[in-house]
Amino acid sequence: MVVHPYQDNGRWLRGNLHAHTTNSDGVFSLAELVRRYEECGYDFLVITDHDKITPLNDVSTPLILLSGCEVTAGGGHIVAIGVTAPIEPHQPRQTVIDAINAQGGIAVLAHPNWGERFCHWRQEELVTLQGYAGIEVFNGNILRDSGSPLASDRWDMLLSGGRLCWGYGTDDTHNELDIANGWTMVQVDELTPHALVQALRDGRCYASTGVSFETIECDGTRLRIETRNASRIAFVGKHGRWLKWVDAPRAEYLFRGDEGYVRVEAYGERGSAAWTQPFQLAL
Repeated sequence: MVVHPYQDNGRWLRGNLHAHTTNSDGVFSLAELVRRYEECGYDFLVITDHDKITPLNDVSTPLILLSGCEVTAGGGHIVAIGVTAPIEPHQPRQTVIDAINAQGGIAVLAHPNWGERFCHWRQEELVTLQGYAGIEVFNGNILRDSGSPLASDRWDMLLSGGRLCWGYGTDDTHNELDIANGWTMVQVDELTPHALVQALRDGRCYASTGVSFETIECDGTRLRIETRNASRIAFVGKHGRWLKWVDAPRAEYLFRGDEGYVRVEAYGERGSAAWTQPFQLAL
């Protein structure tokens, strides 16, 4: 039995889950930031200023705007999506996660491999903390900072230890260099903030820096992937091992039954990539 979050129907929306305005340390006003994402063809945007909620009422836009914040002071950074009241940052991170969930939001642990030691979050913290939805498997802001924007290594360690969590892609926007480097594609049934938050919580999404999945299908024995623009598709299992890879825009994987989990990485031009959520094998 293969358990996964994807469904056969629903509309795919492109959005950024992590963005800052002049209300914290971003260079763009809310209106200017929204305009720039409109021009990039995005469908939704989450405003996550540091330790504060930025009001969204005065902006007219076709984008679906979600309120949020990045809980920053006092410990590891946590992106709170869908919250409407500030979260006290100077408290244990488990308490922060609990407070986010109490508001009906979702907690995403930000940029695990940020910093000169590639360790904004210690792996022990990722294992011990409970109730967060997932981690940023790609954070575009770290492209121009110390550390690595990628955290698939941390993700595989969690998954290999039996911990189910999702991988998200974000810009972590502060200035013009950060826009449209990484995003999350979300499959929704309705074009509402509530539907977006629920789909993100359920893992009906994938992270991308430029590769698009056209088909993600699983019949319980076989996983079928089709992309719009990938030149290589890899099926990744426990401890990050590549189980199979194909230099083509489409591929299939036949489950053996002992993988534990399988996730897909797809690669395209100029280093672009995309990451599906894990397909878990339940014995």
